[in-house]
Amino acid sequence: MYMILDELIKEYQISDFSISTRDKEVFDSYFKLIEIKKGTYLIREGEIEYFSYFIASGILKCWVYTVEMEQKVFWFSMAKTFSMSNVSFSLQQVSEFYVEAVTDCILYKTSYNQVVELYKELPHIASIMNIMTAKLMNIILMRQLNLIKYTPEQHYLWLQQEYKAQLNYIPLQDIASYLGITPQALSRIRKRIT
Repeated sequence: MYMILDELIKEYQISDFSISTRDKEVFDSYFKLIEIKKGTYLIREGEIEYFSYFIASGILKCWVYTVEMEQKVFWFSMAKTFSMSNVSFSLQQVSEFYVEAVTDCILYKTSYNQVVELYKELPHIASIMNIMTAKLMNIILMRQLNLIKYTPEQHYLWLQQEYKAQLNYIPLQDIASYLGITPQALSRIRKRIT
């Protein structure tokens, strides 16, 4: 059986809590395994997300349309984390962006009502999830600051270090969009650093 909570604790380096095997099993029991194909949308702008998704494998991208109606990628959700569609899910408000599968993905999903029940059954888990949310917000903030502080080449080198081989599965136009440069400029960067 997959231990979602174990993966989250490792990913977000949480060590202050004692969690039993039973807690982990109960946590996992609230999630259902699904598989989605590349190009599948978890959510579109203007929709409300009714499910939370843990990514077991695969990559999702978060993007918006600019005023010029161009797609602008601003985030990649990787394995061992939750989908960014959880923003709409948690707030139960319409999403301001799209979440789309970059690759085929294996996900574990749960509904809003199931999460409410989970927190009733395991109230101490809410504290852990709050810490994970705070750490994720810090990661998002640092990545956005890095996009401002560093050149696209420096940020691309950071992406290589952060995402390792997973970066090879993300289309170059999506990476270029994330970096705020053209695919041609990204090609020049890749030639310079190889």
